[in-house]
Amino acid sequence: MIIIDSCFHPAATISQELLPILSHALPSVISYTLPSERVVQGNAEGSRIVARHSSSSTLSEGTLDTIEDAITRGKGDDDPRLPVTASREEGRENDNNSSETIEETELFLKRVAASSYAHKSWTDMRRTLVYLRTEVRFYNEIAPLLLAANDGSNNHDNDDDDDDEDDVATRTTTLRNHLPVVHHADYDLTGLIPEDCPTTDAEQASPFLKNNGGDNNNNDDAIDDDNDMELRKNRLLQNKGGHILLQSLSPSHGYFQDSPLSPFQSSKCLAAVAELHASAWGDEGLLRTIGDRLSTAGGSYQLSFRNPRELRELVESWDGFRARFATIGGGGGEGDVVVVDILEKESVVRLGRRVYDMAEYVSKELTPEAGDEYATMVHGDYKAMNVFLPSESTREGNKDAIMIDFSCAGIGYGMSDVGMHIVHAVLPRDLDNGGEERLVEGYLVALENAVNRRRRRRRRSYTCCLDIVLLWRRRMRDSGSFQKIHVDGGGFQSQSSNALGRFFNLL
Repeated sequence: MIIIDSCFHPAATISQELLPILSHALPSVISYTLPSERVVQGNAEGSRIVARHSSSSTLSEGTLDTIEDAITRGKGDDDPRLPVTASREEGRENDNNSSETIEETELFLKRVAASSYAHKSWTDMRRTLVYLRTEVRFYNEIAPLLLAANDGSNNHDNDDDDDDEDDVATRTTTLRNHLPVVHHADYDLTGLIPEDCPTTDAEQASPFLKNNGGDNNNNDDAIDDDNDMELRKNRLLQNKGGHILLQSLSPSHGYFQDSPLSPFQSSKCLAAVAELHASAWGDEGLLRTIGDRLSTAGGSYQLSFRNPRELRELVESWDGFRARFATIGGGGGEGDVVVVDILEKESVVRLGRRVYDMAEYVSKELTPEAGDEYATMVHGDYKAMNVFLPSESTREGNKDAIMIDFSCAGIGYGMSDVGMHIVHAVLPRDLDNGGEERLVEGYLVALENAVNRRRRRRRRSYTCCLDIVLLWRRRMRDSGSFQKIHVDGGGFQSQSSNALGRFFNLL
């Protein structure tokens, strides 16, 4: 039985609401405290939770551990990523009048309440809800498949050689070590997004309109002549949304986030995402499942599930941006105004139009089919703040970079994650003098090793991946460094070669 203790933690503002969720991780949870700080993003909110529970309650194994039988590995009590006990209190009596220990465990809860986004247009609200659905499905359905495939047990031939036996633990733990422990993940979008509705259906009819089966191309500004539309909207949004209950990755648990990252930190992140890419590389059946349950177009940048208005208004938005930042300063007098000359360069003036003209082509080129060569599972939003890194004190230990926020995951090209990460996470000066090449080379080596590890049971070397690495190195020798665009004396300077672009041409 769950006991509500509202006086032990007077700072707790919610006495009961989250207990059913927390009980999935700690069945004997008694109460909890919500620290004052929260993580509020455009599509979700998150908070650390300190849960108070009896010592008879041990942490549940979590969503990802439901595949224990498939990957022949249980999670031991010494798992370094398990949330640790924060404090203990002796002397609480249970129903048998025996004393038991009261412990506190820190967890992290990510929540999406659909009603919190009622102010958004339906297209934008839908994307928020699809993000939630995709991430929950990733943890509940796809991650177990990836881990099982990583073991070579997904329709692979078995091998009884002794030297394979010692390698099983390495293969089954590598990807797992880069994923958070998830204790519970669930969503309810009934009446909003049908379960079989594709992620990429950005023009799905608004469920709030009276005639929601009609033409909905302009649903952002559609007006329902039914004056009860707002009531219908509130009714549909009530109690809809979902949550993800994860391990805590706070500094007290040996992890941190930062942006920008050093080259060393970035290399850790790229090694982690290489394991993700390798887990589905070349597996058409698995990729079809990923496309069906997550998205056929992985990536936050994909036009297929963004608001079409964003592209329609892109040129106008860019012109407005230029106008707002044409000058800097002005607070202390006319002499303090600085004109930003670079925004008046012809190529920059036309940037909005240039991006508009290329957007659909680029989005299409970065959307492979499940059976296409080099197609794989991608994270889709691999910026610095979607990775937790082990702190300096644990760098030499057995902790790895942990990826979070799989809300944009789906089918794609692994290099999309690499390119997005480097652009978002690393300072330009750290990419000069071969810095960018070293990061990409390190990723390719990690990808080669991970895929070969996954395929070893088949006794087939992964020559395709090796060929990519060899081609990459050959192109690097032939063409020099990457193209870098940077400000030099008030203007853009572009180096002549573009090895990364040539690599994409291989795709």
